[in-house]
Amino acid sequence: MIKTAPRYTAAQVILLAADDLMAQGGNEFSEWDLTIAAWNRDRNRFGLRGYAQNHPDHKRVMMEIMGRKPQNPILLGLMEKTRPNVYRLTPLGRAEAARMRAGEQGGVKRRSPSTDHYDAMAQMLGHRAFQRWREDPDEPRRFADVLDFLGAGLEDDPATSFRAAQNSLRAARDWCGSRDVEYLTKDPSRLYPPIHVRELVDLTDFLKALTYRFPQLETKKVKLPKKG
Repeated sequence: MIKTAPRYTAAQVILLAADDLMAQGGNEFSEWDLTIAAWNRDRNRFGLRGYAQNHPDHKRVMMEIMGRKPQNPILLGLMEKTRPNVYRLTPLGRAEAARMRAGEQGGVKRRSPSTDHYDAMAQMLGHRAFQRWREDPDEPRRFADVLDFLGAGLEDDPATSFRAAQNSLRAARDWCGSRDVEYLTKDPSRLYPPIHVRELVDLTDFLKALTYRFPQLETKKVKLPKKG
């Protein structure tokens, strides 16, 4: 069966083709393996001119992973050369391929689960309460900072908001684990730096630290401290 990916760039098709090869159980693949895999995904783009449906164009594939093109997957850290004519996907490359696959549904480009996880985790990682905790393990000292981190208003139950944060973090880690990837990614990568699973582990430790300091977060009903 011939696969096509009309909405992907040539470099993205090659990335998915490389992931196809990795999914077969190997840790590496030759440039000729990659040529055949890319051609099978999009024969019109990577086929030999005049014989596109019958023969791949090796040079056309190599154009995307050699030279200084900005979308070159090697320059982007998605793929690496292990020895002459042999390559493999990096952990970031596998994460990006998983994100692209997750966004495919019925031929319509939709918001992918990876993007949802990325946005949720980026918000937690960028919050000042978490950043201060990284610098000083005694932070946060004020319950108000915890409420702000959780996005909980005065009428909200902080324990419920805390469980939602735990569930969101767990879902992101499970997503990475089920796909055997080490990063969450989002397009465009120049604006959204990859989030490594180590950062998710740090968030897990942070939430655990909050329960030690504010045990009321694990209760069903929380009485907010009086003002003044």
